[in-house]
Amino acid sequence: MSSLKFVVSSLDVIAANAGRNKQLAELVQKALDAIEKNDDQLPDPEVIFAPLQLATKTGTIPLATTALDCIGKLISYSSFSVPSDRASVQDGTEQAPLIERAIDTICDCFQGETTSVEIQLQIVKSLLAAVLNDKIVVHGAGLLKAVRQVYNVFLLSRNTRNQQVAQGTLTQMVGTVFERVKTRLHMKEARADLSKLKPSQSSLAVDRPDYLATQASGGDGEDVNEAASDVNGPETPSEGGPKLTLKDLEHRKSFDDSHMGDGPTMVTQLKPTKKIARSVSEHSLPDSSQDETSESLDAEDEVYIRDAYLVFRSFCNLSTKVLPPDQLYDLRGQPMRSKLISLHLIHTLLNNNISVFTSPLCTITNSKSNEPTNFLQAIKYYLCLSITRNGASSVDRVFDVCCEILWLMLKYMRAQFKKEIEVFLNEIYLALLARRNAPLSQKLSVISILKRFCEDPRALVETYLNYDCDRNVDNIFQTIIEDLSKFATASVPITVAHEQQYEDTHTSSEWQIKNVLPPPLTVALNLHPDTDSDIPKEYIMKRVALDSLVETLRSLVHWSQPARPEINGSSTDLDRRASSDEVRESIDPSGTETPIPPSTPMADDDPDQLEKEKARKTAMTNAIKVFNFKPKNGIKLLLKDGFIPSDSPEDIARFLVSEERLDKAQIGEYLGEGEQKNIDIMHAFVDTMDFTKKRFVDALRQFLQSFRLPGEAQKIDRFMLKFANRYVMGNPNAFANADTPYVLAYSVILLNTDLHSTKIARRMSKADFIKNNRGINDNADLPDEYLLGIYDDIANDEIVLRSERAAAAAAGPVQAQSTSLAAGLGQAFSNVGRDLQREAYVQQSEEISLRSEQLFRDLYRSQRKNAEKAGTKFIPATSFKHVGPMFDVTWMSFFSALSSQMQKAQNLEVNKLCLEGMKLATKIACLFDLATPREAFMSALKNAANLNNPQDMQAKNVEALKVILELGQTEGNLLKQSWKDILLCISQLDRLQLISGGVDESAVPDVSKARFVPSRNETGDPRKSAASSRRHRPRSNTGPQGVSTEIALESRSDEVVNSVNRIFENTANLSGEAIVHFARALTEVSWDEIRVSGSNESPRTYSLQKIVEISYHNLTRIRYEWTNIWDVLGEHFNRVGCHNNTAIVFFALDSLRQLSMRFMEIEELPGFKFQKDFLKPFEHVMSNSNNITVKDMILRCLIQMIQARGENIRSGWRTMFGIFTVAAREPYESIVSLAYENVTHVYKTRFGVVISQGAFTDLIVCLTEFSKNMKFQKKSLQAMDTLKSIIPKMLKTPECPLSQKTSSAAKAQAVDISVKAASQQSRTSVEEGFWFPVLFAFHDVLMTGEDLEVRSNALNYFFEALLSYGGDFPSDFWDILWRQQLYPIFMVLRSKPEMSNVLNHEELSVWLSTTMIQALRNMITLFTHYFDALEYMLDRFLELLALCICQENDTIARIGSNCLQQLILQNVTKFTASHWSKIVGAFCELFERTTAYQLFSATTINSTASLSPPPNGLDFGGPLSPTDENGPVDEKSLKINGTEQNGFSPEVEGQGGHTNGHDDDSLRTPTAARHTRSASVVTVASSPMTPRLEEFKPNNPLQQQPVVVTAARRRLFNRIISRCVLQLLMIETVNELFSNDAVYAQIPSSELLRLMALLKKSFLFAKRFNADKDLRMRLWREGFMKQPPNLLKQESGSAATYVAILFRMFGDTAPERQGSKADVESALVPLCQDIIRGYVALEEESQHRNIVAWRPVVVDVLEGYAAFPREAFVEHIKSFYPLTVELLSRELGGELRAALLLVLRRVGEVGLGIEGMTNGGGAAPVVNGGGRGSVAAAGRADDGRRNSVLSTSTDHQQQGGAQSMDNLSDDPSSRFMGRA
Repeated sequence: MSSLKFVVSSLDVIAANAGRNKQLAELVQKALDAIEKNDDQLPDPEVIFAPLQLATKTGTIPLATTALDCIGKLISYSSFSVPSDRASVQDGTEQAPLIERAIDTICDCFQGETTSVEIQLQIVKSLLAAVLNDKIVVHGAGLLKAVRQVYNVFLLSRNTRNQQVAQGTLTQMVGTVFERVKTRLHMKEARADLSKLKPSQSSLAVDRPDYLATQASGGDGEDVNEAASDVNGPETPSEGGPKLTLKDLEHRKSFDDSHMGDGPTMVTQLKPTKKIARSVSEHSLPDSSQDETSESLDAEDEVYIRDAYLVFRSFCNLSTKVLPPDQLYDLRGQPMRSKLISLHLIHTLLNNNISVFTSPLCTITNSKSNEPTNFLQAIKYYLCLSITRNGASSVDRVFDVCCEILWLMLKYMRAQFKKEIEVFLNEIYLALLARRNAPLSQKLSVISILKRFCEDPRALVETYLNYDCDRNVDNIFQTIIEDLSKFATASVPITVAHEQQYEDTHTSSEWQIKNVLPPPLTVALNLHPDTDSDIPKEYIMKRVALDSLVETLRSLVHWSQPARPEINGSSTDLDRRASSDEVRESIDPSGTETPIPPSTPMADDDPDQLEKEKARKTAMTNAIKVFNFKPKNGIKLLLKDGFIPSDSPEDIARFLVSEERLDKAQIGEYLGEGEQKNIDIMHAFVDTMDFTKKRFVDALRQFLQSFRLPGEAQKIDRFMLKFANRYVMGNPNAFANADTPYVLAYSVILLNTDLHSTKIARRMSKADFIKNNRGINDNADLPDEYLLGIYDDIANDEIVLRSERAAAAAAGPVQAQSTSLAAGLGQAFSNVGRDLQREAYVQQSEEISLRSEQLFRDLYRSQRKNAEKAGTKFIPATSFKHVGPMFDVTWMSFFSALSSQMQKAQNLEVNKLCLEGMKLATKIACLFDLATPREAFMSALKNAANLNNPQDMQAKNVEALKVILELGQTEGNLLKQSWKDILLCISQLDRLQLISGGVDESAVPDVSKARFVPSRNETGDPRKSAASSRRHRPRSNTGPQGVSTEIALESRSDEVVNSVNRIFENTANLSGEAIVHFARALTEVSWDEIRVSGSNESPRTYSLQKIVEISYHNLTRIRYEWTNIWDVLGEHFNRVGCHNNTAIVFFALDSLRQLSMRFMEIEELPGFKFQKDFLKPFEHVMSNSNNITVKDMILRCLIQMIQARGENIRSGWRTMFGIFTVAAREPYESIVSLAYENVTHVYKTRFGVVISQGAFTDLIVCLTEFSKNMKFQKKSLQAMDTLKSIIPKMLKTPECPLSQKTSSAAKAQAVDISVKAASQQSRTSVEEGFWFPVLFAFHDVLMTGEDLEVRSNALNYFFEALLSYGGDFPSDFWDILWRQQLYPIFMVLRSKPEMSNVLNHEELSVWLSTTMIQALRNMITLFTHYFDALEYMLDRFLELLALCICQENDTIARIGSNCLQQLILQNVTKFTASHWSKIVGAFCELFERTTAYQLFSATTINSTASLSPPPNGLDFGGPLSPTDENGPVDEKSLKINGTEQNGFSPEVEGQGGHTNGHDDDSLRTPTAARHTRSASVVTVASSPMTPRLEEFKPNNPLQQQPVVVTAARRRLFNRIISRCVLQLLMIETVNELFSNDAVYAQIPSSELLRLMALLKKSFLFAKRFNADKDLRMRLWREGFMKQPPNLLKQESGSAATYVAILFRMFGDTAPERQGSKADVESALVPLCQDIIRGYVALEEESQHRNIVAWRPVVVDVLEGYAAFPREAFVEHIKSFYPLTVELLSRELGGELRAALLLVLRRVGEVGLGIEGMTNGGGAAPVVNGGGRGSVAAAGRADDGRRNSVLSTSTDHQQQGGAQSMDNLSDDPSSRFMGRA
């Protein structure tokens, strides 16, 4: 009973105040009686409700308030949910539920503004109780009615308190509705999870969709024709007038709620249960079942969701009412308060219940298709319409709340509102930022929203992916950043006080979602809006924009966190997303209410593919830019890139129509061109437009909106013709023909210009316009009314491009400047009371709203058409890789904003903000390896530090320095080339510390000046550079020079010093690539320091010290990385060590020494060479420095290293010897002596180590250089002796594989080890590794040494070593020695320039006459000594000797000949048949090369061009190696009895030319006449492709002018003469060789016959030449010699030798010789007869010299014939006897007479049979043809022959000496020929 006390008391009050109302009193009494009757039970609710309902209708305040209070309490106690016991049927209809009637009763008490304040308040309280009751939940119409009535109280009540209460109640009501939905969704989610755990219990398992599954694809395309239901009630916005509003946009809805209405009033009762944590609901309606199935629960959920939908839709509809201008700014008026409360409640509901809108479980049934639709999709239409109508409002409070709603869409509903957000931003908010006349407050609101947007990394990335990477959408992310940059860089005057006020009032904090309430919207509070602070809004915008840019960078850095290995080493994608979200928990604190992104990147988020899309979009943008600049080029580019499918006019026209970004003016220009192609495109362009059933002016407007009409009349004419044609085709009945619209179009265009142009003074009147158009309709007039309508239309609405109008609106009204004071006053008075800017903006806002509505209409229409497709595709952000491209396209905007503000701003907070942004930007650029932005930001930071001007430094510069140092610590692995900026700052910081510590500023060079220092200062005059470094610098006082104390202290603070130290210490942690970049940058800074130091006595070496320091820090790195580091550092030390400032050089060398000592402590494993590379800078400096003190220091550094770390030196020995080698070449005795002492010390004490480390060769090279230093001969001779002593020591040293101390097995093992260790790479043998360097040292000195004594010693030591130790050399090593050491000694003979590069002409002559000749003799000795080992090289030795013999130098040639003889004589008994074949082959080659074939062609060479000297001396051509055993003569000519024609063999004929006639011009050159080995030369020379030269010169010699013997021609003649001389030398050599019995005895007969063929060939060649008198006379006339030349000595000498050997072979009884006797005889006899016959034919008077030359030959022939065996003598007696008798007619000398006697006596004895004839006259007796007499005769014959030949060489020696043929006298003939 106690719980009903409030009912009884209320009824008592009503009864007391009922007065005369009997019905009321009765009902009250009836109710009281019922209460008493039922005791504790509540009686029938109808009985209680009846008096209360009646009391509310009395109108008296006490009764109404009491009744309302009681009804509210009864509802709170759920009393009205119990059904009535009485049948409530009236008039045949069922009575409404009691709860609904109770709510109606409460609502009916409000009678508008006249309702008393108390009743208003009680109404609000009771309705609130009805809605908030959580036991009986009111749904449907009852709920909406309660909400609407509270809304009415708020709107219509005049009591401020009631307005406040009503606003709060309304907020609480709608909030409760959505809170209940949120609870139901939690329960639904729990059921879904449970169904997953127990799938068998329910067939309706609801899986929770993935993130972004809420995007609308199904259910958003139904055709809806029914009208949208409105919210019933007096305040529902009623639409009227011509504007397009909600009714016109109904087809855009994607959710059909036309059958939904408000729904019936329903009641559900919540029953708490102990089993489940969350309460479950059951229907308490009478007909509801108690079975709580999933379907019934879902249906109950639908009821709650429908309530939320209806409430939200109601407020959206309320907010869309369009207000007239007079109500727009009346914040107290009901229309504006209605709009504000609606918008605020929309925002509040979205903000506080975002999970309801975004949850995929929150669905509502479509009233037409009965398909579940996502809640957000259902309310999308109303929400977008609300923002469309209000987003561009000129009222700040409306605009602000719309901005907040937009932010919630950006934050939580990006996927579902992808297209809508694009429209909102482009059309409203970003467009607003571009308009000049837009209110600053609104711009500030937008920028504030953008700042929150920039704080959300995911939102930024997804905006970039879905808009910037979509080629069909504008770049929103890029535009936002560019706009923010523009605002951040705006110049705003601001005072320090305002700056400080801003810092105090605007604390930057991240936006957080939290429950919000609408602001008070009462009349009283709206009258007094909050006054803004006096800080200029421009400055606030500037600061917020700057904050936004920095927040964007911070967001990008956070999103890219997974790419940083130091933060997430090997994290999975799930870890990456978790870490990225953990960075900013405050961004998205909604927890489980927001779907979690996928743990792995989705297929849509393909960075590579998206980048391709972005690149494609960028290409499109660039092509459009090109078109807008030059259309023709733009079309070409668009076609090339495939943006226009083909070159057809239709495709081009379609593109021009569809692409909105094209400049309309350029389209007009392009289409207006007169070329046929442009005309075709223009026609196709117009044909895309449809003017069917359109008014003419409307069609013309549409036509002229697609392009800007060009100014040229012809172009306009073409456009108008086509327009008229197209219009008439669409409207055939409009005009008489096409001429009418053509003329009328022209007329309208003129009218438009006339009425709206500011340049026209007198406007066209209506009458004028009608007059202008008389008779244009096929000579008939158009109706005047029609023309006047056109006139009015144009007058009221100018035909102007929308894009131009929008641009003009964005630019703002251009205020005309008043020209006078009066005009200015007049303008001011006319504008009194008007806000012109606001009026203009109101108009623009309306236009924006209309345009946005139109865009949404098009958008929803396209969505409906594409309903069957997949719907709008939204790409979620899952990859960090997008940050790089995002930054790449926007970094310039960041850079311009941050850098400019950093320079201009003096506010430290602003500077810190900019520095933070620069730091973040640099991190991004580093992470994604964007070189240009990285260098730009680092350079800006470096400049911001201002360390180049210590006196001007401020606190902001120190902050910049700290940022630089921080980047150096955090981004070390990624900075690459930007390390130099950091290290430059550190260097300058050191300078600042020195200056602030009191050091004279002039004494600390400024490294920033390095780029102004000319490079010559490095090696220039020290005094000059030192003076330049000190000029214009004032002397310092005792304290810091102009550096503020604060800056000085800050620069020396622990924070700064420790940061610098950490950078260098952390280099040990840098990657292998990064440390190389660091080292390179540090060396560059160090070099800059050194350059600016010049020759300063105290140079800057800070960075040089740091190089040493980082080297210590990185000692533990692997050798591979250290090698790369040292490549950089070593090169720097090379450069520094050669500087002209010795202080710098000494510091560098000492640093190198310390480092080297430290590195020597680390053991180097075999096979590595780091020590060698590390010491290279010492060698470089030693080689390139000119300072003796520097060189001395280097040597002493090495000495110290050897003494202290000698045991650890491994590969370093090689470089050390290299340094000593450089020192050995020095001209300073102290350096040479010091180096030599240390080399010999190492040699004596560590020779074994040197060998084991592979430095043996380097030691040898070093000693070689000492030997070649001619300035200090004593040291050279000592070094030679040391080299000589190395050989025995080497053979005794255990480390050497050649050591004799080891056993054979051990030796083999040592050899194997040595070959593998010391010679593994080059695969060299042991001999090559040790013998070769020593021998090459001797070789090098003897070849290039300047001192004769040293050279002589080297030659002796060289061959002594070979003779002493060569017996153990393998043949392979002998080959190497021959190829690389022995043969090269004589290379000068082949190519003199090789030696002339080293020696001058005089030195070369001395070298040839001493060293080389001795070397040649030693070669023969060597060959003889090691014949068995070297016999396979015989052909090489013969080749070498042939090379010597063929020299111009007579001494060398004769020495070569002599050595050839010695080679044969000393080894004659060792030669085998193959050896003899090679020897004879060599003679064949020599005879061939020395045959003067040019004698027959010399007279034909008249062109000086062909007389250029051959490259190789005498041009003996062909290979020198006589390896062809057959020699240079063919087989036929080698036969002794070969065919002869005209006394000349075919071989000679073929080589020398024709014998008959005088066709000497056709004779071949010697090169062309060479053996078949020169066949290729012959082929080229005689190629038929070669054109014949002109041959028109007369043959009569009398007509020819005397030939002038030029120097070139003289050289040619001398070379020919040299060949003749050498041929004689060869004949002499053969003669001398075969005078040796051993040679004759050993040579095989076949080879001897080959040799004879050579002599025969030489004889025939000379004979032919001597017989050609015409040729000899021509040579004489052309200056070949001073008398006609002949080859008399060659002819007689070769014949003598030939005959002598043949006679000896014929008389030889050896079996081998006997085999060839017949051939010998057949060749010998005819030749002897010819010789005698020729001698007899000589004329004694004119041919005396010939007689003298041939007489010894004849004597030889006679004596030889006399010695013939008997049979042979008898056989030939008939031939010889007549010739002998003929000789008696000549003048006989003693020898000839004696020879004749021998023959005649032998004839008498053998032929006549007279015995004893041969014993008379003192002649030697002949016994059987083979006795002693014949031998003696042969001996005498030999002597005669020798004399006959030697006489030539004697003449040769007397006249020629050792001179070169080039230097012979003009008459050399006496050397090789007799006189004619």
